[in-house]
Amino acid sequence: MRSSNKKPKSNSREVTSSRSASTVAKDKEGDSAQLRKIAAVMGNDHVREAMKGASSVRDGMLAHVCARLGIIHGAQDKERQSMSREREWFKGVAKGEDGYHNPDLTRWHESAKLYQKAGNALCNGQLGRGAQLLERAAAAEKAAFESVPKFVEVELEANQKAAGPPEEAVAVNDEASCSTCAKPSDLKIADKIIAQQGKIENVAPLPRRRPSWFDEEKEEEEEQQDEG
Repeated sequence: MRSSNKKPKSNSREVTSSRSASTVAKDKEGDSAQLRKIAAVMGNDHVREAMKGASSVRDGMLAHVCARLGIIHGAQDKERQSMSREREWFKGVAKGEDGYHNPDLTRWHESAKLYQKAGNALCNGQLGRGAQLLERAAAAEKAAFESVPKFVEVELEANQKAAGPPEEAVAVNDEASCSTCAKPSDLKIADKIIAQQGKIENVAPLPRRRPSWFDEEKEEEEEQQDEG
């Protein structure tokens, strides 16, 4: 039987890290040593300007992350509201009409998790890592929006649509770093998105109706049998 659920196509792979705390500490020591070498050649002012520029890029990407989490949360809420209006879409889903499938609030989880990881990396000074995660989050967000049922899509606001990563994320070197900062409160929106687990299981297909001519022919046959 055809499934009436539609999941976002996976456009990204989860990357697990086996780096130990000691490895991270060594990396930070290496970064500090590199900065000292640069300062010895170019001067402390050059280092300060470079770090200031990196922090500005970090802040821009963090603002993008928080904005996208807000958009995703709003879109998920539209889908949540549709779950209480089953009469409006039940027949379309049961008939398997194009673009009609069950509401599923979990479709937004992957992008929310990736945006949250990107924000955490940026706040920890991992500029390159944050940019990588941000690109993956944008791909997951696009997949989620593409899988939204038609009856939810028509309810979305003009700004509730997928967006690609900012130019800063594409241009940042994978090994780039920046100063650390406090986590913006809007990063917690990801937890609200992930907490929404509601979804509707497969809707049973509607029974096939017999054509009207079938009943008419059956009545004629019965009348002929009675006359005979």
